[in-house]
Amino acid sequence: MEYVSKAVSAKCTWLILILALCIEGCASTDSYSSKLRITPLSNKSTIALSADDVVQIMRQVGFSDEQILKLGTDMHDSLLQSGAAQLEVGGKVEAIFAVNDGFVYIVTRSRGTFIYNVETGRAITSAQL
Repeated sequence: MEYVSKAVSAKCTWLILILALCIEGCASTDSYSSKLRITPLSNKSTIALSADDVVQIMRQVGFSDEQILKLGTDMHDSLLQSGAAQLEVGGKVEAIFAVNDGFVYIVTRSRGTFIYNVETGRAITSAQL
């Protein structure tokens, strides 16, 4: 029982540390948001996404509502006109989005790989395949 108590205590300590870092990150959201950029990439397949699709895809990657409002049109236009896009944060590529046969394939640096099915409006992770 004592071992469980120590494990819970250690997890609480990590949780508090993570929350503190998140709160500090929230305080500097404007500078973080200003470093975000969606850049179109060339791809053979393109797709016309609904606003709901764009929101679902961007939430899967971890965009905030404010960031979705700011960059959602760029994401939509990139996938419609070029078929692919990359998310840059401070000059580093953090995610790549590519269209193929009614699916949007998403590869991220920190959140894993996802496949968004436009027909069903659902994303699956590579672990679910």
